[in-house]
Amino acid sequence: MHDNSGSSTPNGNGASARAAAGAEQVKEHLRAAKDAAADTLRDTTREAKTWSRSRFAELQDRVEAEPYRAAAWALGIGFLAGVVVTLLGRSGRR
Repeated sequence: MHDNSGSSTPNGNGASARAAAGAEQVKEHLRAAKDAAADTLRDTTREAKTWSRSRFAELQDRVEAEPYRAAAWALGIGFLAGVVVTLLGRSGRR
């Protein structure tokens, strides 16, 4: 009978060595994928941080340029939020 296992050593040590080498390749691949994902996340976070800071600076400039208008918007939004919360509270009691 012919041995098709490809093992040149007794008890399949060659197969376990190939499995270990394959596992090491998988580990390296996963490490590379982790590093790529971390780099992408860092870049995306940096872009989001830059965008949010620029939007905040624009908003701050607009509020400083028109403080009464900003106050009117804030009062209107607060009033509407209060109405919504009150209506939701009343409908929950029924």
